[in-house]
Amino acid sequence: MAADPSATAAHRARLCSALAETQPASEPRFVAVLREGRLLGGAPLVIERRAGFHWIHSLPFLLPGAPIAVPGARAEVEAAVAGAFANLQRELRAVGGEWSLYRYRDEPPGPAATEAVGGQTRIVETAVVDLEGGLDAAWSRMERKTRQAIHGARVAGLVFAEEPEALPEAYALYLRQARAWTGHRARPAELSRRLLARPGLADGAGGAAQGLEASLARLFTVRDARGLLSAVLALDHPRELMPWWSGTHPDARGRQAAVFLLASVVEWAAHAGRARVNLGGSAGLPALAAFKRALGAATVLHPVLWLDARHATPAGRMIAAAQAALRRRRARGRVA
Repeated sequence: MAADPSATAAHRARLCSALAETQPASEPRFVAVLREGRLLGGAPLVIERRAGFHWIHSLPFLLPGAPIAVPGARAEVEAAVAGAFANLQRELRAVGGEWSLYRYRDEPPGPAATEAVGGQTRIVETAVVDLEGGLDAAWSRMERKTRQAIHGARVAGLVFAEEPEALPEAYALYLRQARAWTGHRARPAELSRRLLARPGLADGAGGAAQGLEASLARLFTVRDARGLLSAVLALDHPRELMPWWSGTHPDARGRQAAVFLLASVVEWAAHAGRARVNLGGSAGLPALAAFKRALGAATVLHPVLWLDARHATPAGRMIAAAQAALRRRRARGRVA
């Protein structure tokens, strides 16, 4: 995690465990690549089991799962992780799954590294605000109308804050919106609660906690005198902050609350020393993509390997075909 600049919050062991523990019949796994006892790198994944059939997710909800490695060992680690995924496909007779190979700036694993894994590679888009040049540079890349909207929101009395205790209220806003999104699988409330928790650090002798470990996520809000207008839960890592789900009150749409919220998140990330803000994909929606570009985000292309059912039983292949038919109209990227 410390050595690879491509590491994100999604690579943390606690996040992988939280994903598995809040999904039905799932367990976390970690591919660890070692040479002569020295850890070179690896990748997290979650195994899902339903009615005796298995799916391999790296990671669920298309969170980044590209292998991370110590300097000089990336190619070796990528090949070893791909081999491990291929072995799991055969051993579990996997019905499907996905492997999201997002990396910012660094090259993602290419076809030569992943060819052992059975599936189809598609290219998807992610919007990223680069903060390495500082907040002023990021602010200058925002569209003029966006900057005007942010100023107007401040004048109108909107207030930005970090409020982990507002999770129930924020989650209600998110769930209300998510129910209207075709094909969207809402993030479990318990998962969000675990991501915001700050577990105690036990001492070496296993005694009482001496401090608090950093939370995996942060909850940001925008309010006015009447109450909560908009909120976003963001996965946090020293290199990358990733807004993951959000919700906005219907009455706040015309008040630029969502624009003010995300712009304030970018400002917070810059002051906190984060290298970038990953605003995620746009699900094939041009208006959403334009909204993120207006915030100064650049488009980053990366592959997602959708695992196939080549090793599954006949019943498993039938399930995979049925899933493919249901997902045909969903945005899954373009064929590589």
